[in-house]
Amino acid sequence: MGGEIILVIMAVVVLLYLLAFLIKGMIKTFLRQPIVAILCVIFLFPIWIIWAIIEALIDD
Repeated sequence: MGGEIILVIMAVVVLLYLLAFLIKGMIKTFLRQPIVAILCVIFLFPIWIIWAIIEALIDD
């Protein structure tokens, strides 16, 4: 029973870290090209997610 709780807590921590990483990239996409980012969110969501990941990896 105790092992499952630790595993769930570790999974939640990893997911929160990845979410924070993705949010950083999302913000950078809107700061760089707001109109294109809005259009990608509306029409091309998977491409925008990839763009956000790339932006999060690029260190400006």
